[in-house]
Amino acid sequence: MHSPSRHVIAGLLGILPGVLLGCSKSEPPAAEGRPLTREAPAAVRHDSALRPMQVTVAGIGPLRAGMSVRDAATALHDSLTLPVGADTSACGTLAWRGGPPGVSVMFEHDRVARVDIRSGSVATDAGARIGDTESRIHSLYPGRVAVTPRKYTSGHYLTVSPAAAADSAFRIIFETDGVRVTGYRAGMLPQVAYVEGCG
Repeated sequence: MHSPSRHVIAGLLGILPGVLLGCSKSEPPAAEGRPLTREAPAAVRHDSALRPMQVTVAGIGPLRAGMSVRDAATALHDSLTLPVGADTSACGTLAWRGGPPGVSVMFEHDRVARVDIRSGSVATDAGARIGDTESRIHSLYPGRVAVTPRKYTSGHYLTVSPAAAADSAFRIIFETDGVRVTGYRAGMLPQVAYVEGCG
């Protein structure tokens, strides 16, 4: 049986480092922001997006106002990212990859402060959503709705107080055009009441 020639062996040894280097390449970091925790497998990270999330006085799904930004990222399977140049000790908005359309997450002082629902069909745990009439909000939250004039434009703020005493630091605030809900937000006081958000 003939042994391989020295030329064949040398050729194989010459290409081996290139094969090994090719297997060790990693993907560049995402340009839109930096993850707040280590990356999770895509199948796990997007699992929460497959089931509808409901808004409560304290947040949405597993996301609760008052959580640290890092704990919130873990709760959402590492799908939250911090915009480039943002500082979690200030006030800003986190990017939510694969999150419900129309939903944004506001943070302040390293903690989740509130969620804003500006479009889409995301509903509260009582079934309220954008497009509902003011009378429907009153019927869904009987005796818990305070009505105040909307700032800068016509319409109202319908502020829902929590049913449980343990949630007394949280509110849901629906914005209306005087007839129907045009958007809403949920989270902790005082941030949930900021009309201009971080502005």
